[in-house]
Amino acid sequence: MSSEAYSTSPVPILSAEYPSLMPDGLIPFSDVSTYAIAGIVVVYFLSYFIRGTLGFGSAMPAVLGGAWVLPPHDAVLLALLTAFFAQVQLLPQGVREANWRVAKPMIAGMVISVVIGVWIFAKLEAAWLTVVLGACLSLAVLVDIGGLAERASKHMRLDRASIAFGLSAAAGLLAAVAGAGSNYFLSFYLRWATPDRLAFRATNIVLSGAMVLWRFVVTFVLGLLTIKLAIEAALLMPAVYAGGWAGRHFAMRVPTKQFFGVFRVLLLAASVALIWKGLAALPS
Repeated sequence: MSSEAYSTSPVPILSAEYPSLMPDGLIPFSDVSTYAIAGIVVVYFLSYFIRGTLGFGSAMPAVLGGAWVLPPHDAVLLALLTAFFAQVQLLPQGVREANWRVAKPMIAGMVISVVIGVWIFAKLEAAWLTVVLGACLSLAVLVDIGGLAERASKHMRLDRASIAFGLSAAAGLLAAVAGAGSNYFLSFYLRWATPDRLAFRATNIVLSGAMVLWRFVVTFVLGLLTIKLAIEAALLMPAVYAGGWAGRHFAMRVPTKQFFGVFRVLLLAASVALIWKGLAALPS
């Protein structure tokens, strides 16, 4: 991906003092400042704190935060790689307690739509992708805040497997293009299908994991992933694991309803701001 959207100067400790440790093209975060790197670490800790607390929600803040510092394609792919690595910690919890009767048709629904979405993602130019990210993620949050999906569900036969399949296909397309937001379209159905709190969280984890694993396979096959991005994702994993651990313990002690409300408002503000950033970067 192009480095034109990176914000500031190289990091001295990585690029100047130890230039011979690895080829220039593999030096992690070589085109951003030390402060920007610290900001990315904080973003990923908080993103996985949210996922540890709610069972989902890490991708959207990771993409939104990353897109302010990195090129938008790299922000999405970095969020994908860290999510892929994080499955080692999170997925086993979901597999044990998930409602597989609900999860199976939803996993099937995302297979084709993810392929189409990744293809669209690869074709979009950086400025347009930034606009699309902001628009898609704003829409996802507004749908959730306004309860639009719940209202639409009154006119659906939620007990049909075709409904689960179709919802998951739409969510897979959104996640593949924007890198996040799928759970905001699926959560109303999962709340109906898995009213038990633990089963709801576990099924969310399984669906998120399946989405991430399949997106990883598709992006790898299309040649979108690089060794540099993999190194950057690996360096972020301590923050990812620490955030997930802290979030799980927070969820055991504190009601999450009010926390989730504030979280949604912040996401909406960041998404709208990202649209403005993308529009400003479009050629006049």
